[in-house]
Amino acid sequence: MVLKTVTTFLSTVPTRPTRVYEYKNILMNVCIFILVMEMCERLCFYGLTGSIKVLFNKSFGYSSFQSSALTNVLPSFVYLTPLLGGYIADEHWGRFKTIAIFGFVYLAGVTLMSYSVHPGNENKNLFMFSCFGLLALGSGGIKANVVTLGGDQFNDKNPDHVVQKEQFFNYFYWAINIGAGISFGYIAQMATNGSGAIPAEYGFFWSFTICAIALTLALTVFLGASGRYILYPASGGTMGIFFDVYKKSLTHSLQGYVILVGVISMIVGFTLSVGGAFVEDDGLNKNLAISGCACAAVGIVLTGGCCINTDWVGQSGERNEGDQQLNDEAAERKKDDMMLGLDDDGPSEKAILDAKELWRVLPPVLCSTSFWVAYSQMSGNFYAQSCQMNLYIGDNTQLNAAVLQIGDCIAIVLCIPLFDSFLYPFIERCKGSKFTLLQKMACGFLVSTAAVMAAAVIEIKRRESGVVEFTTAEKSYSNCAPIVDSDNPDTCAQDSEGFMGKKTCMSNLSVFWMAIPYFLIGVSEVLISVQVYELCYTEIPMEMRSSAQAINLFTTGLASAVAAGITVSFQVDIPNDLNNGHLERPYFAVAGLQFITFIVFIIVTRNFKYKEIVRDGFKPLSNGDEEEKEAA
Repeated sequence: MVLKTVTTFLSTVPTRPTRVYEYKNILMNVCIFILVMEMCERLCFYGLTGSIKVLFNKSFGYSSFQSSALTNVLPSFVYLTPLLGGYIADEHWGRFKTIAIFGFVYLAGVTLMSYSVHPGNENKNLFMFSCFGLLALGSGGIKANVVTLGGDQFNDKNPDHVVQKEQFFNYFYWAINIGAGISFGYIAQMATNGSGAIPAEYGFFWSFTICAIALTLALTVFLGASGRYILYPASGGTMGIFFDVYKKSLTHSLQGYVILVGVISMIVGFTLSVGGAFVEDDGLNKNLAISGCACAAVGIVLTGGCCINTDWVGQSGERNEGDQQLNDEAAERKKDDMMLGLDDDGPSEKAILDAKELWRVLPPVLCSTSFWVAYSQMSGNFYAQSCQMNLYIGDNTQLNAAVLQIGDCIAIVLCIPLFDSFLYPFIERCKGSKFTLLQKMACGFLVSTAAVMAAAVIEIKRRESGVVEFTTAEKSYSNCAPIVDSDNPDTCAQDSEGFMGKKTCMSNLSVFWMAIPYFLIGVSEVLISVQVYELCYTEIPMEMRSSAQAINLFTTGLASAVAAGITVSFQVDIPNDLNNGHLERPYFAVAGLQFITFIVFIIVTRNFKYKEIVRDGFKPLSNGDEEEKEAA
């Protein structure tokens, strides 16, 4: 058999993998390099962003409200650019070349960020360009492709590889959170307080420099192992054919038009939310945030609702009985040996089936947006709440509240191997069937509900605990709480140095109680986010996997729009001094959203049909059916 060849970044390679699968243990001989790269890259990213709100506020002079808005909108930029990176990888460059090029853009951004915060050389304009331009473009550009390249290393026809691939998605997330844990546990603390011989005024410069070194190491490890990777070339036209299928369906189905309205609504919502972060007028900012939230929510509902049933995809006037569902014959088709293309009369049958596979995963993927709304509370309301709790470690040292995000990381680092090795197999033995991806996600929404409710209860107890009292009044004031209005007679505060306003007092309740909601968010992340990564790989045609991962990541940006709308809607309950507000009210709203999503998720995924891949004796059928264990 002669294989067609195409030119890639490395060399001319066949349209099938460039090498045979020569390693028995793919995880330790190939994917370990991808995992190390991801760990170092995440260490870099979270080291840069962990305390960036303090930088905006105290170094660049932005207000507390606008600093929070800029901090929240940065992930929106980062999770928008994967759409570009995924498209380029699938259509033009392939995954390896895309990662390499965007990786160097990323490194340039980090280097310039470090330079622009050096004491004496501070340059706000250069920093904003490097952060919201180069960093967002580079980080987002590689994000959809690294995990997908790792998944490409396994042969789905080899049962041992299938098991290793499931482990890879778990340990990929494990690597992310080891890097994040180091950042939140040490680098974020260094950025605001200095460390050892590094004085506080040089904290951001040296922390950003360490991040640049970590990213350099990540790219070195990744590129140095290039000879070990299985590389697939870009498909060169797959997404164009996907849109041809959609246009054909659009002319004969109402669902197609509804999805078009939904997608436009999501884009408008995202744009309004991002634009609002750069508006200094509080009234206009509030209107943009609420409008963006509403548009994003409507778009998610319309798009997800119309993708529950994919009968409409590929319709051409008359209903074709063979297009009604992905039947067993289509699921067993050997798609790797078929060329994706167009028949004389329009899109081929395979192109239509591939399009259906992408559309049908959107309902569970879009449902995950709700979880990311809860997740966003960690860097927003969880952080603000923690700053007004008792931050002291020992007698004289206050904890940087950003460090508490290590609780999320610890949960993930602990739970991934424990769940993978013990909990999931135990549940499968009890059920007598596979514990499916979507069943894990459903459990995750219940855990995220519990996480936000726990934060609400802690907030009520924090206010009831009263203000902390020390023999020296200076020790009562939080180093990370925002500056408050000096004319407010109800505020326990002192004049701050160099700022108009006063510092806020801490409450008696220990900040370590916040480890509970942070930890529960981490558990729900294991149950939801890890599964979505795997879903967007295993259930998607090979030619569209980077694009599918990019859509998955875009839901995080949509979540920022929804979260911003919720926060602004409850702005009166979230004053700078939380003792004068009711932070538990937006928490109740977010928890309610999680529980409603749990119910909706069960409904929209009850008939989801998995691809038939044999794993450990279980053959997946549908999410609502009980899978029968095959005879040995």
